[in-house]
Amino acid sequence: MNWILLLALLGAHTAAVAQDYPSKPIRLIIPFPAGSSDVLGRTFAQRAALGQPVVVENVPGANGAIGLTRTARSAPDGYTLSMAATATFAVSPHINLKLSYDPLKDFVPIAMHARTTSVLVVNGNVPANSVGELVALAKASPGKFNYASIGTGSTNHLLGELFRRAAGIDIIHVPYKGNAPGLTALLAGEVQFFFFPAFTDSMPHLRSGRLRALGVADSRRSAAAKDIPTLTELGYDLVAPAWFVMVAPAGTPAAIVQRLAAEVKRVNELDEVKRFLAEQGAEPGSMGPEALAEFIGAEHARYGRMIREAGIKAE
Repeated sequence: MNWILLLALLGAHTAAVAQDYPSKPIRLIIPFPAGSSDVLGRTFAQRAALGQPVVVENVPGANGAIGLTRTARSAPDGYTLSMAATATFAVSPHINLKLSYDPLKDFVPIAMHARTTSVLVVNGNVPANSVGELVALAKASPGKFNYASIGTGSTNHLLGELFRRAAGIDIIHVPYKGNAPGLTALLAGEVQFFFFPAFTDSMPHLRSGRLRALGVADSRRSAAAKDIPTLTELGYDLVAPAWFVMVAPAGTPAAIVQRLAAEVKRVNELDEVKRFLAEQGAEPGSMGPEALAEFIGAEHARYGRMIREAGIKAE
């Protein structure tokens, strides 16, 4: 059998596989117990029209590493997918020396679900109505203010450290195992503030007054809260919007990746999804596989520089 014939047969087989896809339920791994990735993943799963159900499975632990490692080691056949985000693909790889996956080699990007604004939120009992007032309080009580993160090496950990250095304040990092326990701690007053990776998790409590948003870590104000200034406006060069993407194991056939990307795009263009995302301070993603691969590579490099600037050591 000559090479031309072999390649033709392989191409025909790949096309046939993609045409029959999916022939069984698709598993979508969420590498966190709850939070933005969970909300966005379920928003897609409930509306996907692929001919087979998309079954969401929460596999939390190790700041997302357990779920993503399981995805990376799954068969590249389109039946195991995962949600990934800024923390897991751009931040953790520079900090966790024992990370069991490589975001640039072990996955193929499918599509961006959403882009959100990281927001600095304080407990409603903290007597600060602005970032300036928060900084003044922290300076008056060195070592007395705590901030939450979803784990060492997470985006909110990075933002907390950059904020600490930029403001010249002595604050304590308290890592939790996900957004939900971090939110619970903030509401209980165990910590005083938290850089949420999105308005999604904090919005109900902001509306009730139990929490208060002081600034957003983005280059522009959020459409969901236009009265909240950017930290850049306030003199802090902190730009770290959160992004949430769908990925598959490396080697997944391109035709299947394109099929899934088209479905994410279709769901993102539904009016009800646009409204829901807008209410949460998020924007639907528009990047497909090729553009997303370039974007993730650039973000991976940018966050590496930010981490070195923050002085966060790899562990």
